[in-house]
Amino acid sequence: MSGVLRRGSLNFDCVGGPRDKGRGSLEANLYGGYRETRPGPKTPEISVIALDFRRYSEDLKKPPHEEPPPNRDLSQDADSDVISNFLGHYTRWSFLWTLLLCLFQLPTTFHLFMFVFQIAPKDFWCARPDNLLQMSVSEWRNISQSSNGCLVLDMDFSQVTYEDNQLVNWPANATELGYRQCRHFEFSDEEGSSKTLVQEFELVCGRDILSLVETCFLVGAAAGAVLSGWISDRFGRRHTLMAFVTIQSVFGGILAFSTSVAMFMSLRVIIGFASMTVTVVSFVLVVELVSGKWRTVIGILNILPVAISYVLSAGLAYLIRDWRHLQLAISFPWLIMLSIWFWLPESPRWLLAQGRLDELCNLIERAARMNGTSGSLPSNYRKTLEAAVPRAVQSPPEAATSEEVKATEADAPDPNSSGHVNPLLVVFSAKYWRTTCLTLVIWLTLIIIYFGLTLHLNNLGGNIYINSAVAGTVEAISICISILVVLKVGIRRSLIGYMLLPGLCCLATNLVPNQTGVIALATIAKCLIGANNAIIPTYTAMQYPTVVRNFGVGMGNLASGVALILVPFLWQLEHIDPLLPLNVMGVSGLIGAIAISLMKDVEQ
Repeated sequence: MSGVLRRGSLNFDCVGGPRDKGRGSLEANLYGGYRETRPGPKTPEISVIALDFRRYSEDLKKPPHEEPPPNRDLSQDADSDVISNFLGHYTRWSFLWTLLLCLFQLPTTFHLFMFVFQIAPKDFWCARPDNLLQMSVSEWRNISQSSNGCLVLDMDFSQVTYEDNQLVNWPANATELGYRQCRHFEFSDEEGSSKTLVQEFELVCGRDILSLVETCFLVGAAAGAVLSGWISDRFGRRHTLMAFVTIQSVFGGILAFSTSVAMFMSLRVIIGFASMTVTVVSFVLVVELVSGKWRTVIGILNILPVAISYVLSAGLAYLIRDWRHLQLAISFPWLIMLSIWFWLPESPRWLLAQGRLDELCNLIERAARMNGTSGSLPSNYRKTLEAAVPRAVQSPPEAATSEEVKATEADAPDPNSSGHVNPLLVVFSAKYWRTTCLTLVIWLTLIIIYFGLTLHLNNLGGNIYINSAVAGTVEAISICISILVVLKVGIRRSLIGYMLLPGLCCLATNLVPNQTGVIALATIAKCLIGANNAIIPTYTAMQYPTVVRNFGVGMGNLASGVALILVPFLWQLEHIDPLLPLNVMGVSGLIGAIAISLMKDVEQ
C-alpha cells in the first residue's frame, strides 16, 4: 500500500498479494468520512472505517477490519458532526433562521388560547318577549324565571303588557305555574364587554356544548401530531411548514365568517391539524439547524414565544372585544410569513438523510457566504457528505453484483419499498420501544397539567385578562431560567424537578384555606410546568435519529393530543369537588416524574 498526502485528504493505492489480480484505491477525508473508489472486476474487497477527526480520531488505531458495534445508539447522530464541520454549531446564519422560525409559534398559540376569550362567561337570562321589552331586566328575571336563567314560567306572555311600570293581565296564580326551557336568551351587554361566541350562538343551558366545541380543535391537533411527522419526513420540513402556515391562516380567516356552530366546529378541526403541524415541524427544523449544546438552548427558546403569546393574547382580547374581529386579527396577518418561503432553508440533516447532496451543498455554500467562511470551506467537502449518506438511500454502484445489492438492502434500517425508513417500525423497534412508551406517558401527564391550567385559568376565578398576562410573563421568565438549570444540572434532572414540583403545588391546594391561595399555587404550577413544556420537545428529539426524529416528536404530540381532548372534560369534575381537577393534575405530575426518571439521559 502506498499513500499520498494532499490538502484535506489521504489517497492510498492498495495492491493485493501475488495471487491478487486487481488494484483498488481508498480516499480518506481528513474533515470526516471516506470514499472508496470501486475498482475493476476481481479486485480484492477492502474493509474500511470512516475517519472523523473531530469525534473519532481514535479510530485510526483500530484494525482495518473492525466493524462498528451492531447496536449503535442512533440517537447520537454521526451526521450532526459532519454537518457542523461545515455549518458550525451556531452561527450568524443559524441565528437568523432560528429567530424567524420562533415566530411560527405565535399564531399557533393564538388559535389555541384565544378560544378562552372567545367563550368568556357572561351573565344571561331567558329573553324577554317583544311586548315586554320596556320592563327592566332585573324585574323580568325576578318574576318570570328560575335562578339559573335556563327556565321560564310556562305561560302565554303574549297576553301580558307593561304600562306605566305595571304589568297588565298578569295571572294571579303565576307562582303556581310550572317552568319550561327557554328558547332564546339575552346576555349582559355592559360597556366594554365582549361579544362572544357563546352570546352569538346562545351556547348556554341545554346548548352548552363548549367542551365539545373546544375538543374539535384538539382532535385536529391530535391528528396533526401524528401525521405531521410522517408528512415532513416524507416531503421535507420547509415545504410542509409553509404549506400548513397557509392553511392555518386561510381557514382561520374563514372561521371568522362562520354562520353556525357546525361550521365553526368543522373549521376548528382543520385549524387544529394545521396548527399542530406548524408547531411540530418548526421545532424540528430549528433543532436541526444547530448542533451541540445549542440544540438544547435553541430548542427551549423556541417555546418561549408560546409564553409571550399568552400576554399578547390577553392584550389583543382586551382591545378587540368582538370574537369575529379578534379571529381575523390572529389569522390573515400571518400570511406575510409566506414571503420567506423561497429563502427558508431546508433541514440540512434531513437533506443528508435523504441523500439530496446537491441541495445540501447549495445550502452549505449559502450559509458560508452569510457567515463569511466561504474561504475555509474545503474544496472536497462533498466527498465527506457522500460518505455520511445513510446506506439506505445510497444508490448501488453500477458495477455492483446482485449479491452486493442484496447485502446493502439487508443493512438498511427497515426501508420500505420506496427506500425510505419506516418510522413506525423504528420507534417501536427493540431499541426504542421502551423510550417511545415512556415518552407517551410523559407527554400525556405534562399536557394534562399544562393545558389544564392554561386553558382554564378562568375556572379558578379572578380577572381573566390579568391572570393570563401575569401567568404568561412569569412563565416566560421561568423558561429563560430553565436554560441555565438544564445546562447546570442536566436535562433529565431538570425535567424531573419541573414535573414533580407542579404536581406537588396542585396537591398542596388542598391545604390552603382560601381561593387566593389556590390561584397562587395554580399559577406557580403553571409556570413550572411551562418550563417543562419548553424542555420536553428537545429531550424527545434527542432520543431518536434524524430519519425518524420528527416522527418521534410526533408520537409525543400524539399523547399530548389525547391529553388535550381530555382537558375540557377534566374540569367537569369540579361539579363533584372544586379541587378534584387540581388533584388529578397533581397525581399526573407524580406519574410523569417517575416516567422521566426511567428514561435514559442524553448528551446536551
